[in-house]
Amino acid sequence: MLLDMLLERVALPEVLTSPAIFAGDDTCLTVGLLAGLRAVRPEQPLLIVDGANAFDPFLVTDLARKSGLPPGALLDQIRISRVFTCHQLEALLRERLGTAVQQFHAPAVYFSGLLDPLLSEEAPAGEAVRIFRLVIPTLQRLTAAGVMTLIACPPPHSTPGRERFFPALCAAAAWVFQVTRAADRDAVQITCTKPQAATWTWEPQIGMITARRWW
Repeated sequence: MLLDMLLERVALPEVLTSPAIFAGDDTCLTVGLLAGLRAVRPEQPLLIVDGANAFDPFLVTDLARKSGLPPGALLDQIRISRVFTCHQLEALLRERLGTAVQQFHAPAVYFSGLLDPLLSEEAPAGEAVRIFRLVIPTLQRLTAAGVMTLIACPPPHSTPGRERFFPALCAAAAWVFQVTRAADRDAVQITCTKPQAATWTWEPQIGMITARRWW
């Protein structure tokens, strides 16, 4: 499997069930991406829905080179759709995502900052609530179809009227992880809060690679 020599060191359970949520600081974006890459197979790429505007091709290139892989080989295993507004997220959930999963025979979908477009102050609260109602049924359909779903939720801005989004997402998830980067070294603490309490410390052998937000 692609990236076995790196991902076997990621401090996560070998078997995750869907949906799996990674919350915490922005390091959760990197951990979520790595967890998603564990699922890829030849000709079966990881689909990324990037609502955090944080997907970094240079990060992926660095990851590949430090793992001894040709960068193109890893980039070829990723298909990405950027989502900047709540209505773009709605269109993707309603129409495009299911088609893309079938087209690419994708084993996993990674939602990077799934809630970000809905928590934006530019999104009217009523519209955000309406579109959020599509999220959990979509995750359930993907899971029922055997598609692994992983969701990174970096710290959102506090937006009135949407306080229940993240708790509702966690309630629907099979796994919930809190991700925190150590301040004094290249290490990440990953704490599982659902389905059972557990904590791991992950020290990447290739050094820390952190996602960057593009704003």
